[in-house]
Amino acid sequence: MPFSELYFNVDHGYLEGLVRGFKAGVLSQGDYLNLVQCETLEDLKLHMQITDYGSFLSNEASPLTVSVIDDKLKEKMVVEFRHMRNQSYEPLFHFGVFYAYVKLREQECRNIVWIAECIAQRHRAKIDNYIPIF
Repeated sequence: MPFSELYFNVDHGYLEGLVRGFKAGVLSQGDYLNLVQCETLEDLKLHMQITDYGSFLSNEASPLTVSVIDDKLKEKMVVEFRHMRNQSYEPLFHFGVFYAYVKLREQECRNIVWIAECIAQRHRAKIDNYIPIF
């Protein structure tokens, strides 16, 4: 087959690119270091805007609460997961990658909520007790 290179990953290429893009959007250690230095939830909102989370809190009015941040993080995670699930079909649909991705994002959401709780309660001593992802 002289043109086999043209068909490489033709069935799963978009989904693979999508997963790689989502993985690249996971918060880095540097992002966490920036988040733990925030003094208010508004500062946290500003720092989140420079990550792949972007403007997911931009439509939220002040004062910002931890429960709003938690709800919006979960909503964003569900939208990403549904998009990924909708792009896959039977052979890919049952991979543990989807489960691992959801668990990774859940932990990231818990970390951000932990940091937000520590900021809101002015409890800086325990702010570094989040669980690093990588």
